[in-house]
Amino acid sequence: MSGPISIVVPVHNRATLTKRCLDSVLSDLPDGCQTVVVDDASSDSTPDLLAGYGDAIEIVRMASNGGYARACNRGAEVAGGKTLVFLNNDTEPRPGWLEALLRHAEENPAAAAVGAKLLYPNGSVQHAGVVVGQDGYPHNLYAGFPAEHPAVNRSRRLQAVTGACMLVRRDAFEAAAGFDPDFHNSLEDVDLCLRIGEAGGEIHYCHEAVVTHLESASRGRDDRFERSVRRYRERWRNRVLRDDLAVYARDGLIEVEYAESYPMRLEVSPRLAVLGGRREGELEPLLEAYARQVSDLLGEVVRLTAAIGAEHVVGATSGAPGIAGEPLGADFDYRDFAVEANRLEEGVRELQGRLAEASAGEGEDEFSATRRLGYRRLVERFRAALAASIPAGAAVLVVSRGDRDLIELEGLQASHFPQDASGRYLGHHPHDSAEAVARLEALRAEGAQYLVIPSTASWWLDHYAGFASHLDDRYAKFDAGVCAIYCLERRSVEDIAEVSAG
Repeated sequence: MSGPISIVVPVHNRATLTKRCLDSVLSDLPDGCQTVVVDDASSDSTPDLLAGYGDAIEIVRMASNGGYARACNRGAEVAGGKTLVFLNNDTEPRPGWLEALLRHAEENPAAAAVGAKLLYPNGSVQHAGVVVGQDGYPHNLYAGFPAEHPAVNRSRRLQAVTGACMLVRRDAFEAAAGFDPDFHNSLEDVDLCLRIGEAGGEIHYCHEAVVTHLESASRGRDDRFERSVRRYRERWRNRVLRDDLAVYARDGLIEVEYAESYPMRLEVSPRLAVLGGRREGELEPLLEAYARQVSDLLGEVVRLTAAIGAEHVVGATSGAPGIAGEPLGADFDYRDFAVEANRLEEGVRELQGRLAEASAGEGEDEFSATRRLGYRRLVERFRAALAASIPAGAAVLVVSRGDRDLIELEGLQASHFPQDASGRYLGHHPHDSAEAVARLEALRAEGAQYLVIPSTASWWLDHYAGFASHLDDRYAKFDAGVCAIYCLERRSVEDIAEVSAG
């Protein structure tokens, strides 16, 4: 590609990660490329680390921490290249990554932005482009697939790619006014791609550019995620093309056979999806639970590895049944396997707790244990608490983000809150307290008797202060430990507690 190239690396603390990233970039940097590192007000040893690179990099220092979008925009202002390449500091580019991005852009002049293939340290896919699901939200394409799968190794045009490694032509970047700082460390990249696409630029995924990514190890997301999701929802959710099923069909992972009359025959690759609905037997629920658990464990092993500065993540999967696609034996004990998976999960949680204790007091660079692991045990306690506190047959609303595990409650008529007209999860949180109150009262009028707020959704009572006041003013509340239970029939707390005692 003609014209100078500028690589922009935003960093905030995590000096160990930054060093690994910059060492990888500078060891394989073509002539004439500029590397701009934006220090987003790091409080650790990052400034000293960057100074040690001398003239090999250009350093931009932010006076205060403004987040990913502001850091990238500032880096782009300083960069001199007509082509910008944004790269997270929690990445390790593999040899030839930049040449592959530049070659793809050269061969596809209409491509205003080009994203790379991102892999977890164990070699599985973290990102092969971004698709928009039938829920209207973006999802990393083929996350968790093996890196050699044909669907992953197919460069293509999509609606978005991740900003963890993304080439953007400067003219398209400036025409879109850069990243929107109203998004904070989440969805800025998707928003930029959609705005570039709306202006006529194409967004491409290049499978030949390969980067190892310790996803989100360098920047926290939990506290800002809801704000970014709300911004995305308001701007894009009702306008974007929901394209995930079309991509799966093109890749041969979904096939449809049409007969003279319905039902049609639908075949889905087991790598892509599992069957929903209630089924007899225990095989599929256990395998689905195991798959989710492995996904959570993988993410946390990545975080642990990043935190302790290990050089490699060793995956011991060769002996695990079913991991490599081998058929499971008829005598395989699924329940014992699930128990063993739970034991491993507890082990990772223990390691995280020890590391969190050891890093206490190190400021923003300290390691914190995740809330993700142990979720299945939390669900078990949640179900037990409701069974002990709510009369059998009662109609219960559960605040969630669509997690069906929270509404599969034996002996209770449970459904999501908020929900759409069909009773399914609405797909987004209420815009404000007034909407939350209106939705609750409409469902109460239709027969809802209890509202349950799990501990994982306790932030509702802070974020929707008016909604919390409405509940406290009108309905009895019972604290069940793992959840708060509101009786929508105005019964007293003692009446609710009697269910548990009886």
